[in-house]
Amino acid sequence: TAFGREVLDEMARVGMVACCSHTGLRTTMETMEHTTNPVIFSHSNPLGVWRHKRNITDDAIRACARTGGVVGVNGIGIFLGRNDASTETFVRHIEYVADLVGPEHVGLGLDYVFDTQELEDYLRANPGIFPADEGYAAGVHMIEPERVPEIVDELARRGCCDDAIRMILGGNLM
Repeated sequence: TAFGREVLDEMARVGMVACCSHTGLRTTMETMEHTTNPVIFSHSNPLGVWRHKRNITDDAIRACARTGGVVGVNGIGIFLGRNDASTETFVRHIEYVADLVGPEHVGLGLDYVFDTQELEDYLRANPGIFPADEGYAAGVHMIEPERVPEIVDELARRGCCDDAIRMILGGNLM
């Protein structure tokens, strides 16, 4: 909308980064077309690796990269696979985005929740927002921040160079 474009312009003026992790495809693509600043997905995964309605398309990933933005790969199991929060699956998502648009457009967006019981209670109390058929009923497995060294080791094992690993760990978002 015209108002949405005004908001994006004001965000750019004051130095705010636009994030499309919780927007639909149309809003995402229109945001990428309008803004003159980098746009990020702070915590989103590629649909090309795992089909979940919360994950993002290759076109959205490419559009983000064209703005100079970054896709922060999410560590939530139901967005990675069949509630698969394994390091190998997480790194597969990182590699997919890096292969698609380059490692300079990839970051970590773990979306980790420390109070897992509170999260489980919230999901159970809100089945309309978090439907069982989208994987929420099984409980949510997550990549913990303590696993970052293991992620680094797996990236290196798969041939990712030290400079790319540093960029993925936070340099790209800086």
